[in-house]
Amino acid sequence: MRSDSSVMQPLLDTFASRVRTSDGLAEARSPAPFADAVPVAVEEQEAAPGLPRDLRDTLQARRSSLQYGDRPVRTDLVLGLLQRALSRDSGDWELDDGTGPLEAFVFALRSEQKPAGIYRVTARESSFIAAASAVGDPERLGVQREFADAGGIVSVCADLDRADSWGGSHGYRLCVVRASMALYDFHLRCQSNGLVGTMFGGFIGSAVRNLIQSDGVTRHPLLAATYAHPVSRPQRDGSE
Repeated sequence: MRSDSSVMQPLLDTFASRVRTSDGLAEARSPAPFADAVPVAVEEQEAAPGLPRDLRDTLQARRSSLQYGDRPVRTDLVLGLLQRALSRDSGDWELDDGTGPLEAFVFALRSEQKPAGIYRVTARESSFIAAASAVGDPERLGVQREFADAGGIVSVCADLDRADSWGGSHGYRLCVVRASMALYDFHLRCQSNGLVGTMFGGFIGSAVRNLIQSDGVTRHPLLAATYAHPVSRPQRDGSE
């Protein structure tokens, strides 16, 4: 990997610019709504013994993994962890009125207790927007086929139109930082609850552009993560 950042430096410097590149009227525009979305209640469930782990034990046990178990993942757990991560992002940054709130989409490929499908998650609510079959081949969702072996994929989106109107390229930079922090928050809490996964930047938003109504401006995918149960290791007696 190239370590000399001098070639990239002129591009990185532009991210500090607060000069708007659009008409500055983003507040008059909004991401497309989901008229047929069905609100879902997130049901809390008592954690298994020893879970969730505290931060120290989570960091010590954490591994980025592209090997996943086949068991469906409880989607209520995923929606709850993600909704709370977005809520913390909103409260910590207090920038929703300026750059717009973050939102996320869960592609629950193997789901327990809720239908496999696509869920939209914000800091305030979760809703079901389409069945998993609408995705087609899940390998289309990422640049590496292994991502599709996960129990699910989460993609975090931002409103780059509003971010640019708020602070030019600096607004974009801040949205990327917010999305990274919120998704790491979610990812580590998945790990603290015994799940595995990995963060990745190769989510192919164009594969689901119509499903999540992503126009690349008012709603644009920035970062993604997989989640799944770990691969079961055979016991000495041959059971799993």
